[in-house]
Amino acid sequence: MRDLLRSMRLSLGLLLGRRLGLFAAIDALVVGGAVFQMLLEGEGEASDLYRFVFLVPSVILALPALAGMVDLERRAGCLDLALSAPSAEGYFLRRAGAVCAVTAAQGWLVILLGWFLGDSESTFPIVPPLVQVALVSLLLGAVSLFWAVRLRTAGAVWLASTVSLCVLGKWFFFNPIPPRYGEAFGSFLPGPEAALAWLGSAGVLAAGSALFFLYARRRLRRPELIIS
Repeated sequence: MRDLLRSMRLSLGLLLGRRLGLFAAIDALVVGGAVFQMLLEGEGEASDLYRFVFLVPSVILALPALAGMVDLERRAGCLDLALSAPSAEGYFLRRAGAVCAVTAAQGWLVILLGWFLGDSESTFPIVPPLVQVALVSLLLGAVSLFWAVRLRTAGAVWLASTVSLCVLGKWFFFNPIPPRYGEAFGSFLPGPEAALAWLGSAGVLAAGSALFFLYARRRLRRPELIIS
């Protein structure tokens, strides 16, 4: 575990460089501001926890961080060396995985805290948001990697990734926490109607992540296309 955390820290440090502190500060400001506002309102919906404390920071921070995973090597002039390494595929996957892991961990933490600390009136089924956080994090990484091995600049990767997520917006922005006054639900799973809607969204996100990743991996295995 210590080696894994050290590897993630090094990957984030290499990917973000001097911007790591800036990203951490913006993340703390966005998440802290959202939590503080929810505490002040008191009667806010539990669904706002997923939307404003996880999804918004993920979109505005994770995508820019992921966009430069290949462009970083290109600007440093060592992209050919990175792609010629025996584990070139794993090299870029570790970079994407570090950002996705931090995104998912933060999402799980705030969701679990909201679930444990919430009163009986603001409770929600815990399984769908935890799964949705993981799937959204995976899709962010897969989409960014797909475009990073095809486009030359981080700005173009960020723009193409944003457009791709907007195309999948119906499922990507789906909120797995049902409204407080909707149908009845349990502590772990929602009712049948809400469960069907969530399962449809989860299925699309999982399939999209797999497709984007497989096409990105196919490109990584042909490094001459990336270097040219």
